[in-house]
Amino acid sequence: MAGYVDERGDRVSTKDTNRTVRVTGIEARQGLLGRPVLMVLIGGLLLAAIAWAGVEMFGEATDNDGATQTQQVAPAEDQAAPANQGTVDNTPTNGEQMQTAPTDKDPTPQTGTDR
Repeated sequence: MAGYVDERGDRVSTKDTNRTVRVTGIEARQGLLGRPVLMVLIGGLLLAAIAWAGVEMFGEATDNDGATQTQQVAPAEDQAAPANQGTVDNTPTNGEQMQTAPTDKDPTPQTGTDR
């Protein structure tokens, strides 16, 4: 009779490996489902929510943004803001050429090198 050694080092014969075992669905399960598993899942979610709330409270307690006072300053009414404030004018002055925009192009796209 031929045989082999299993993971524990025991010799197993081919007669044992060809044996058919019939079990029910409940016997084949590794663990039972139901209320205990649900309670573990709910407990884990509750603990995660409590930890999240603790971190949020700690973060808000150490945040100093609320302590800084912000005050918006409006320009004085006698000083008028320029009409083009916030715009950029890229037109060249008279006699100058327009500067070309840089390109993001590789000279040799096959290799990715300059050779």
